Amino acid sequence: MPACEIVENPTSLDGKKIISSFVAGYAKLREWSSNNEHRKAIDTAISAVVKHETIDNENTVLNLIKSRKYVVLEGAPGTGKTILAKKVGDKLNAEIFFTQFHAETNYSDFIYGIRPSLNQSNLSYQENKGIFLKSLQSAVNNPSKKVLLIIDELNRANLSNILGPIFYLFEYKMDENSVNIELCNGFSLKKIPDNFYVIGTMNTADRSLAVVDFALRRRFAWYKLKPQILNSSNFFKEDFLKFQQIFDWYASSEELNLQPGHAYFIADSKDEMEQRIRYELFPLIREYLSEGIMLKAKEEFNKYFFERIGEILFK
Repeated sequence: MPACEIVENPTSLDGKKIISSFVAGYAKLREWSSNNEHRKAIDTAISAVVKHETIDNENTVLNLIKSRKYVVLEGAPGTGKTILAKKVGDKLNAEIFFTQFHAETNYSDFIYGIRPSLNQSNLSYQENKGIFLKSLQSAVNNPSKKVLLIIDELNRANLSNILGPIFYLFEYKMDENSVNIELCNGFSLKKIPDNFYVIGTMNTADRSLAVVDFALRRRFAWYKLKPQILNSSNFFKEDFLKFQQIFDWYASSEELNLQPGHAYFIADSKDEMEQRIRYELFPLIREYLSEGIMLKAKEEFNKYFFERIGEILFK
């Protein structure tokens, strides 16, 4: 990969850092390091010029939900998607409804259907209002109150089957005089009320999930959450940076979406962090490698886990 940088003063401390990082980067690419001392020297030279950006996700998503109303937060596990959605709801001062999709979720679960009554000797049925209908009716009946529906694991279910005709209502800048959609007996809408908001979350690491079609993508705004450094006393920054470095150097564009998020590196003690590495991160990376993901980084991960917890990925 061609790369260049103009060094104004090569003999200055900053100039030497830049030159050293370029040499170290080339050495890492060519795999010239032959022992731990070499590897640490290379990593030190590179990390001296790396800049870590902290993004204010909370306020960014808050402004986005205010302007677009329907937002999907996507990212790798541990990037705090669900927690962020709840924080945004609190900042929005909204009544929060929460649900989580799974493979068997359907229209009658989410919107409206009928279910057999279990409290009578004779077979009878009763209506079942799904959480979407309940949250929507709350918004309609209380126009001065904001209502937020959080849909966790949005792409774990067949969205076409779940949304049905209400899919049309999510059209951005909906024309109120176009279509009247009936959700249940006696309740229909031409337009989703202005005080109703939706935040969905999607785990980009789960490759078994349903594909989200382009029509849905057009109706929602999409915001990607990335692993980032936290300014917290219980955040194990060194471990986080090691994982980030491995992914930066060895991951393909698609594999970058699988980097474990910052939540994996939060622990109240060194012992707890070791437990997280041993029983959460170690199995996760082993699963990645078994699935053919991050194979180029196999040796780097092996070195990390052996030095950290005395374990190797494959014996």
